[in-house]
Amino acid sequence: MDSDELQKIIKAAELVNSNIDLREVLKNIVNVAVDLTNADRGTLYLVDNNRKEIWSMIAMGAETIEIRLKIGEGLAGYVAKSGETINIKNVGRDSRFQSNYDQVTSYKTKNMICFPIKNNKSEIVGVLQLLNNRTGEFTDRDEKFLIALSIHAAIAINNALMLQKQISVNEELKIAKQEAEKFAMLRTHFLAQMSHEIRTPLNIILGGMELLKLNLNSHQSEELSELFQMLESGSSRIIRTIDEIIEMSKIRAGDYELQVEPIKLEEEILQPVIENFKESAAKKEIKLQLEKTTDQNNITCDRFMVNQIFTEIIDNAIKFTKQGTVLIKQFINEEGNLTVSIKDTGIGISQEYLKQIFEPFTQEQTGYTRTYEGNGLALALAKKYAELNNLSIEVQSEKNVGSEFKIIFN
Repeated sequence: MDSDELQKIIKAAELVNSNIDLREVLKNIVNVAVDLTNADRGTLYLVDNNRKEIWSMIAMGAETIEIRLKIGEGLAGYVAKSGETINIKNVGRDSRFQSNYDQVTSYKTKNMICFPIKNNKSEIVGVLQLLNNRTGEFTDRDEKFLIALSIHAAIAINNALMLQKQISVNEELKIAKQEAEKFAMLRTHFLAQMSHEIRTPLNIILGGMELLKLNLNSHQSEELSELFQMLESGSSRIIRTIDEIIEMSKIRAGDYELQVEPIKLEEEILQPVIENFKESAAKKEIKLQLEKTTDQNNITCDRFMVNQIFTEIIDNAIKFTKQGTVLIKQFINEEGNLTVSIKDTGIGISQEYLKQIFEPFTQEQTGYTRTYEGNGLALALAKKYAELNNLSIEVQSEKNVGSEFKIIFN
């Protein structure tokens, strides 16, 4: 891309991230895509995995109607299923093309490009369908524009859907509860708005970095790669801090509703969490391993909360261990309870600080000269999640020897 094209993408990213209302986000993405590719019109379908459908809002005269297609149905449904980009020069010759819309509106579709929008987990969250390029046909340049735009589109859609879900929950609470719940709703909305105000510029920065990486490819120097890593790490740290503050606020306000379900502890919690930390452990040459001495593996808890308990404790174990081992062990304790211990060979915790280790916003080292970063919320959240799920957390530690956390399923 040349500098003019890059400037177009930057302006497009700003517009796409300028709103968190779902309808406005979808409209902005379509308008930007139409402008970038010289399309006559476009439609953005969102994926509804629960119903295995894609859906969108379409203007029919003075009305706006919702249309739904099965995943796999039509050209947009095909892209939602396959994840492929399709650029069709003559739709009339493609058997997947459905002409229903053309027949109802008297619109004549000649050519089309359908592009999958994927999130940072490579999951398809939407399909962008653009019709009738005004200069003739959609080109490779148009596809490159859509690749660059999709990074920002996926982030904007995710934020809008999260807000829509939160607003929906708040509306239900408003009907069911009295004045005290109304106050809680206002506080939640305030937190969501503050979260958006901080996340939006970070999302633009992260999207811009991805775009720069795409353009630089193999031309990245070691210094640039290190700079990208530092920027990503810093942005992730800010986002994680926001998430932890909001989570703690919800718990203190009693806004949490447990989603209890049967879970296989090793396969569904421990192994995925360990896999996520393998790279960071390997960089520090720390041996990260799982041992088990029991076949007992079934628990009934809130999946998100239990996952976060192990994520926070294992993350701390790796962060505070300079070398050696982080051992996760699954066993039955002397009382007959399923237990998981996380034992490290790290810096350890003083006996004085152990008394307040689960207090929010506390750290053993404080001030600007502290060795390790953090906000003092990780273990406080882990403790709260454990209490909500009727779990116990025990800690043993010795300074300069290491620490052991035990999560006990009562």
